[in-house]
Amino acid sequence: YEVFSTFGKINSHRVMVNEDGKSKGFGFVAFEEPEAAEKACDEYNGKELNGKVIYVGRAQKRGERQAELKKKFEMMKIERMNRYQGVNLYIKNLDDSIDDERLRKEFSNYGTITSA
Repeated sequence: YEVFSTFGKINSHRVMVNEDGKSKGFGFVAFEEPEAAEKACDEYNGKELNGKVIYVGRAQKRGERQAELKKKFEMMKIERMNRYQGVNLYIKNLDDSIDDERLRKEFSNYGTITSA
């Protein structure tokens, strides 16, 4: 609580605990002003607190978090597709005697071949 109160007025704070009263390793701090929350995120995300590097970010509802993760996954998929777009060649009308090894040999002068 003391750590985060330097950023602004706190409406509520809570460390989540299990049935035995032991910390689950996460909690919530609700600031009165969004700017205070943003500053706390900027200042403390990735910092060490009591010997552990902590993550500090905006709390999200499960559905919102899942939608964001899905969006990130789709963006990574598109990025991966774009990276390989234009690098795969289609070669037709090959003589029956040309095998994978020969194909690789013929094109290896032009760059690294990942598959043939």
